[in-house]
Amino acid sequence: MSASAKLPRLFEHKGFSLVLSTAVLLALLQLGFLAYAMLFDLNHQLLVLESAVVLILLIGLIVLVAYQSRRSGKADAIAERQLSHLADFATDLYWETDLEGVIITSGGRLMPAIFPDINRVLGRHYLDVVNLDENEMNKMRHALNEIEPYSDILSVFRDPEGLRYYISLSATPRYDRTGNVVGYLGVGTNVTRRIETQGRLKHMAEHDMLTGLPNRYKFQSRIERDLSQSDEDENVALLVLDLDNFKIINDTFGHQTGDALLNMVAKRLKKSIRGADWAARLGGDEFVIVSQNITNPMDACLLASRLLKALSRPYRIGGLELNVSASIGIACAPLHAGDTNTLMKCADLALYEAKHEGRSCYRLFQASGEATGLYN
Repeated sequence: MSASAKLPRLFEHKGFSLVLSTAVLLALLQLGFLAYAMLFDLNHQLLVLESAVVLILLIGLIVLVAYQSRRSGKADAIAERQLSHLADFATDLYWETDLEGVIITSGGRLMPAIFPDINRVLGRHYLDVVNLDENEMNKMRHALNEIEPYSDILSVFRDPEGLRYYISLSATPRYDRTGNVVGYLGVGTNVTRRIETQGRLKHMAEHDMLTGLPNRYKFQSRIERDLSQSDEDENVALLVLDLDNFKIINDTFGHQTGDALLNMVAKRLKKSIRGADWAARLGGDEFVIVSQNITNPMDACLLASRLLKALSRPYRIGGLELNVSASIGIACAPLHAGDTNTLMKCADLALYEAKHEGRSCYRLFQASGEATGLYN
């Protein structure tokens, strides 16, 4: 409990004790005086005077206690305002709810940016304001049901311009002076920069820096997911693609020209694939294309033919015009293989056959270990 909450309780306790002690003392004095009056037969006027004095003392005491309580209330209000201003300065977001979860107080440095209209927050249920995914929502509901503190629950907010803020939420139950839970008091910390940095690092770890395509690591995890989610009557086609004579171009015109060529090839691949199909770069001039929901292997062959046509158009790099062809090997799961490694071996065998047959063509893997296909 905060110091500002303890002060009223402390004064209330002392004020009550003072009133009680004084009342008891005055009562004892009154009894003593009445006993004395009976023994010595004091007159009526003296009794009235004594009663008036006691009444005046009691009224004075009540006025004093009321005055002190008023001063304490003003001090508490000033302290509460100061704490509120401090919270606005020191925290990104803060809020206070009642027992039903309705927000009764809110503020913080980011409040004007995220919620310029405070009426979008005050009076609304807390869970209607925060934006949580299923996992974070379950964590928060568990804490609320158990009336426990919670921390590091990630919520996403957007300001009126659509700018996204990642806010880490933490809160603890609020208690009244008798120890009963009356709501929650929470704070939010802006972790947008950290989350975005982590996202960039993850993207860099999973994508090729030159072309922006998924790299070998991402390809491995993604195709395994595609294979596990594919239906029994549908195939996932893997197309492995190599540029023909890329090493000669790279050695003749330099690595800068070679990198520019690889980047242009990646862009043409992305433009040529459709729907849920996707491409990746495994390294060097080796690319792969994954096509999902293939009902017939010939659909994969038609895709390969379209890719060869798109890649065969001239490439203009600086003052150069380069003509580059490609070779493609095709394998389908579960038709040719049931796991990623075997599927990759089948596609590599088909690619080897395409190169052996003269390049600039595709080949479809056959279960017999040979590949078949048509020159394009």
